[in-house]
Amino acid sequence: MRVLILEDSLALAGALSDYLELRGCAVDLAFHGQAFLDLAKGARFDVYVLDVAVPGIDGLEVCERLRSEMRDETPVIFLTARDTLQDKKVGFARGADDYLVKPFEMEELLLRLQALTARGRRPEVSTQVLGEVMLDHGAGLVVRNGRRIRLHELQWRVLKILAARSPLTVERAVLERELWGDHVPDSDALRTHIYRLRNALTITGERELIETVHGKGWRLVR
Repeated sequence: MRVLILEDSLALAGALSDYLELRGCAVDLAFHGQAFLDLAKGARFDVYVLDVAVPGIDGLEVCERLRSEMRDETPVIFLTARDTLQDKKVGFARGADDYLVKPFEMEELLLRLQALTARGRRPEVSTQVLGEVMLDHGAGLVVRNGRRIRLHELQWRVLKILAARSPLTVERAVLERELWGDHVPDSDALRTHIYRLRNALTITGERELIETVHGKGWRLVR
């Protein structure tokens, strides 16, 4: 079993690595989100272990990028001190397969990793159904009420980000970072693209799919 761990505590990361390697696992460590993503892009792993509260890109964002951008379906388990039901709901909504709360027993973590890898990767999903809308990732188009909608590239990327987190709200800053990185346009380009996306998705008599959450961002309603 080859394991990639995102954990910013050097002591815990070392303990995890020592324990798993003694039981036959190959372990790679990352101490911040970007380093984890770089390692995940460069090699194939059997399972990912993600802490949430890490420097830079947090574990939730890492998981979402794995699923929505990299189309990486390697099993993911969150290993975190965040223990409320809402925390767990958010983790699973971002693409997690399992969730283990700190403090924990090492043996339990190993058992969970073995169970996840025994199931293997999720089958690659080329379509995503959200209510009356289907996203065809293979063809890069949307189907709504039998109507095939072809979007411009940036509109498609906005929709994929909103769909990955639906029904949660995606903040403006998150969308802008995903679309443009550190080079966000000076004009209100994001609002313009969302306006055009809304028009493309909706015809007369249909409800709006993209809801503005004032002061926060936008969400895709199902």
